[in-house]
Amino acid sequence: MVGVPLTPQPLPVEKKGSIGEIIILVAVSLVAVVAIGFAVHFYMQWGEAQTNIDGKIAEAEAIAREDQQRIAEANFAEREKEPNRVFTGPADYGSLSFMFPRTWSVYVAKDASRGGDFEAYFNPGQVNTVAADTINALRMSIINRPIDTVRTTYDGLVKSGKLSQSVFQMGSITGDRYEGEFSTNITGIMIMFKVNDKTAILRTDAMIFRSDFEKLIETVTIN
Repeated sequence: MVGVPLTPQPLPVEKKGSIGEIIILVAVSLVAVVAIGFAVHFYMQWGEAQTNIDGKIAEAEAIAREDQQRIAEANFAEREKEPNRVFTGPADYGSLSFMFPRTWSVYVAKDASRGGDFEAYFNPGQVNTVAADTINALRMSIINRPIDTVRTTYDGLVKSGKLSQSVFQMGSITGDRYEGEFSTNITGIMIMFKVNDKTAILRTDAMIFRSDFEKLIETVTIN
C-alpha cells in the first residue's frame, strides 16, 4: 500500500510585541522606579522628622522635670523656715520684737548690757563674719542716738540716687524705708524708726532675702 505523502505544516510564528507596547512597559517601569524612590525619600524624611520630634519631646519632658524639682525644692525650703521664731531685744531698749525663719542663726554682737548700741545679726545656717562689707540676711540694731541724727548718715546716698527713701508704716510704727545701694557690696532694704529716745534699724544686705525681709518687718512690735 502506497503511503500518501505528508504535506509539511508551517511552524507557528511567535507574535512580537509592538514598539508602542515596549515604550509603555518602559514608561511604567520608570514610573515605578521613581515612585519607589519618592517613597524611600519620604520615609527617610519622615524618620528624621519623627526623631526630631521625639528629641524635642524628651527635651521638654526633661525641662519640665527640672522645673518641678526646683519648685519642690523651693517649697520645701519655705516650709523648713516655719514655724517662725521670735526675737526680742533688750527691755531697756523698748523690747523690740519680730518673727524670723527658724532656719536662721542669730549672733548678738553688742548686747547693750552696759549701754551703748545693741546689734544682732541673722543669716540662714550660719551668721557670716560681722563687718561692714559682709552680707547677712538681717542686721538689727538699736542705736543710742535720736533718729534725726542717724538719718543724716544716709542723706548723701539719697541725694546721689544710690538710695531711695520713703515712709515706712506698720501699725503704730512710723519711720523711714531705704532701698538700693548702701555700699559697693551691699544692695538691700532698710527700715528705720524711733524706739523711745533711740533709733531702731533693720536691714537686709541682699535682695535675695527681700521676701523674707518683707514678711519679717510685718511682724515688728515695740512694747
